[in-house]
Amino acid sequence: MGGYGAYTGLTDGVGKAWISTLLPVTSQGTGQGIFQGVLGGGILVAGVWAGLAWSGDGQVPLMISGVVAGVIGIMLLVVPRRA
Repeated sequence: MGGYGAYTGLTDGVGKAWISTLLPVTSQGTGQGIFQGVLGGGILVAGVWAGLAWSGDGQVPLMISGVVAGVIGIMLLVVPRRA
């Protein structure tokens, strides 16, 4: 868990800075709150799903990860890049 904490500590400010550039000064607090709320909800759902998936033999998350990696690899080869 230390690695996850380090990752969060090193990257959390990037998301907050990005959101702050998208919003007017008068909406900073609300925008940051919504961003953090949605982010936290997504992390909660992902954590519950991963816990349920790993409660079996653990093959389901590995297979899903492999499929997603394959799809992304194909997309990188097929989808043209913007200049």
